Amino acid sequence: MSDSARTEVAFTPYEISFCLHDVDRTRMWKEAIEDTVAPGDVVVDAGSGTGILGVFAALAGARKVYCIELHPRFSELIGHLAARNGLEDKIVVLQGDASKVELPEPADVLICELLSTGQFFEPQVQVVRHLRKSLKPGARMIPSQVRSYVRLLDGQEQLYGVRIDCDSRSLVLDDDEPVSSRVCYDEIDLATVEAEGVDREVEVVARKTRIADAVLVEGEAQLTPKLVTRPTRFLYNPEVIFLPRSLPLEQGRRYKIQVRYPYGGDTLQAVFEPRLVE
Repeated sequence: MSDSARTEVAFTPYEISFCLHDVDRTRMWKEAIEDTVAPGDVVVDAGSGTGILGVFAALAGARKVYCIELHPRFSELIGHLAARNGLEDKIVVLQGDASKVELPEPADVLICELLSTGQFFEPQVQVVRHLRKSLKPGARMIPSQVRSYVRLLDGQEQLYGVRIDCDSRSLVLDDDEPVSSRVCYDEIDLATVEAEGVDREVEVVARKTRIADAVLVEGEAQLTPKLVTRPTRFLYNPEVIFLPRSLPLEQGRRYKIQVRYPYGGDTLQAVFEPRLVE
């Protein structure tokens, strides 16, 4: 599988601000950082956005925090946030693509919140894979693992009187109905991952005799050994991806789903191919 996903992904000011003000999401990360960062640590916050996670690390006792951010506007604002909180001596902003930036010194902790359901669209894997080489032995990572789940779906195809099944969507509509069991199809250990994407076949069981015309993809990340993410307004919204062809299901029968796509790629590149197990 070729690594065709772009890494220089710059979010809009609206998206970055929305991420900051997703209180449930941000409090989860604050808890994880406070449980992970020790006094004197050197910390990297990759894909820093507003810099709020880097600020949490500095407040938790980090000696130095390197905030890597691609967006010029927010690279400037991270410095302002640090100054507002009396942390300008601890926080260093590195503007650039976090999958290419070289760190000034080895780090004890890597924070990287470039998470997306199924690891579509965002370069979490590519960034972590690049920055791992700049970590100290025994360094800690937030998150350490990412897991993705799939089930077959009888998806709502129309909205406003228009067929909308030509693209994926990041929400579940009223008439979406899961029609199979749920299974983990990808588990990424960020400390060791070298794969460029997913290429795996998994098995589900039909819950109903219905038509499956989509898959429902869900995800979670292991922030600390005891803290796993849950969906919030911004983080890990379920992803509905329509199948090229509908598949009739029979309750209780087993079905294989072939899953293949590059990490960080578009859902339009994703292959989800279900078939009946004979």
